Amino acid sequence: HSAKGREWEMVAVAGLQEGTWPNLRARGSLLGSERLVERLRHGIREHEQLDRMAENGLSRDERRLIYVALTRAKSHLLVTSISKEDEEPSLYFEEILESAHGKIAEDRREFTEVPRALTSDALVAELRRALSTEKLPLSGSLIKRLAEEGIAVADTENWYGVLAISTSEPIVPAGKLVSVSPSGGESFTECGLKWFLERNGGTDGDSTAQVLGSAIHAFAALMEDDSSQSEESLVEKLKSSWNLIDPNTGWVKAAQLNRAIEMIRKFVKYHRSSPNKIVKAEAEFSVIVDRARISGSVDRLEVTADGSLYVIDFKTGKTALSISDAIENKQMQAYQLAVIEGGFAKYDPSTTSAGAELVYLGTTAKDAPKRSQPPIDAEAIRREVIEMAEGMSRSAFFATINKRCDQCQVRSSCPLQSDGQTVIG
Repeated sequence: HSAKGREWEMVAVAGLQEGTWPNLRARGSLLGSERLVERLRHGIREHEQLDRMAENGLSRDERRLIYVALTRAKSHLLVTSISKEDEEPSLYFEEILESAHGKIAEDRREFTEVPRALTSDALVAELRRALSTEKLPLSGSLIKRLAEEGIAVADTENWYGVLAISTSEPIVPAGKLVSVSPSGGESFTECGLKWFLERNGGTDGDSTAQVLGSAIHAFAALMEDDSSQSEESLVEKLKSSWNLIDPNTGWVKAAQLNRAIEMIRKFVKYHRSSPNKIVKAEAEFSVIVDRARISGSVDRLEVTADGSLYVIDFKTGKTALSISDAIENKQMQAYQLAVIEGGFAKYDPSTTSAGAELVYLGTTAKDAPKRSQPPIDAEAIRREVIEMAEGMSRSAFFATINKRCDQCQVRSSCPLQSDGQTVIG
């Protein structure tokens, strides 16, 4: 833009890369400013059509910019791009070549081989590549000499994939109990590698959403334990403690608070309509099934009219499971198995499960959607838990492609994803 109206004898236009110039990524993705402009211009409301028109507008803007850049030169114009494994020249570069040289543009390209960087890393990399050629003796002797001179990158002890695996022993010795958390069972079933990495520090610290979820659970438990609490009092407590829950400022913070208040409202409505007697909120349990020690806590434990126990789990995420997925949910199955194994005996002697229920407080629905899970086949779930515990105790964990790969926090360490294919175990 700043070059408009100016000229130079020679102009170099560099970086004509695909995805960089032209750059057709939406500039105002948060508020959708491009769509708003096109909507005002044409009165169209369909999102897909507005998106296409916004992209066309960006394309025209980018083409005007390249035209301005190319016409600033009085006598000489140099246009450059690079071609390598993950980058390629853009459409503009190809068009300029064709315009300058006609259909023989492919023959008129001027390729410049980039020389090796003058660094020890680049030198050792070149020598290592030569180890697979007839230059092996010379390259090997040079690498050895560099290592002797103290060049760390030349020391084979520092090369990835060279050292032997430190141990192939299982992470839990045979005969020892394996800790199985109800939520971990779902993760392990989806992808063993993800479960292992997240269990051993592969996740970020608590996000605002996680802290908010914990806070909503705490307020729910407060009302369950103290029947004198009203919706208004819970909302006031939430507002007074909001600065500790959400570190954001401005409208983002206000929007999150409004969402949290709506979750409190949905919880209170659900709480008042429950037909069962509440036995305990945040009911802790621990049971042993063969090698598996299943432990944790349920958000709410209820007893039905016939004396069976019913487990409630509150969710604060924005989406709810499908009905079929809820029926197969491993976390709720583990809770039911805990009931059958007598894990809640200190609260109620019953070992009969009436089922379980997921209650979604964070969706945009007017009321909290509910997903019920019928009573389980205890023997079948016992076998699954025993098999799961054996898998969790092993020395090797396998990556599995699944529907949550896009949200996986450890995909950069996954050999099945392009992000993590350079990782060597």
